[in-house]
Amino acid sequence: MPAHSSSPIPAGLGQLTDAVPLLPAEHPDLLDCLAAVPDPRRAKGRRHPLAFVLALAACAVLAGAKSLAAIAEWAADAPTTALTALGAPSREPTGPTAPAEATVRRILQRIDGDALDDAIGAWLAVRDPQSAQDAGAAEIAQHVRWHWGIENKIHHVRDTAWTEDTSHVHTGTAPRAMASLRNLAIGALRLTGHTGIAAALRHHARDATRPLTTLGIT
Repeated sequence: MPAHSSSPIPAGLGQLTDAVPLLPAEHPDLLDCLAAVPDPRRAKGRRHPLAFVLALAACAVLAGAKSLAAIAEWAADAPTTALTALGAPSREPTGPTAPAEATVRRILQRIDGDALDDAIGAWLAVRDPQSAQDAGAAEIAQHVRWHWGIENKIHHVRDTAWTEDTSHVHTGTAPRAMASLRNLAIGALRLTGHTGIAAALRHHARDATRPLTTLGIT
């Protein structure tokens, strides 16, 4: 059953709740959308694909992670099945590996905020038939940014659920990246019928596979 709490998800995302569930072939996968974000790292020495690290961070935030360290801790505890579904590289004999906190930190502190917003916006908006029917990627992203434009309401939810105003994440583009990942969590929860964010985060924190299900990653 959808979770409820005293911190409602803003009505600014209300149209997304009316989206009709689509078949996987009818819309881009979140990993595909995130793969379009430019990788800020040098090509040499990359161990984990960018889309994997971003999707992992999205799952951790959906489970209530409030910091870069908490994202890395969620990754370290994630079962191998979840890491594999998210696109983790597999190495013998250890199998799929989670990124270290330094990798998460390096990526989120240098990520292109506009590109991340566009990827998240595209994934959310194509689940709204009204916005996705004849819109291209740019229009879809703009549509979702309009939903999020009621910033006072969205910020209030982010601050209530993730204590955004007292966050110690300050370096580079990490604050914006964390806000974008929180917006993704809010939109995904709205899409799946959750009306209260605090209880929904607790629900997702109890089972590491739940964030993947909510984000359509199988």
